Amino acid sequence: MAKDAGPSVLARLLFVLLGCGFLGAAWVWSHRSEPWAARLVDTVRKPPAP
Repeated sequence: MAKDAGPSVLARLLFVLLGCGFLGAAWVWSHRSEPWAARLVDTVRKPPAP
């Protein structure tokens, strides 16, 4: 019997986690007018310290 030719279980898990992270970031970005989300957005947008 031939093995499934799709991505491995680890790759699928990674894709799901990346998707959840992207959706979570988009949700926080859409709520950036709220104080708790504004702090997160400002932290991300601040340039890194040298």
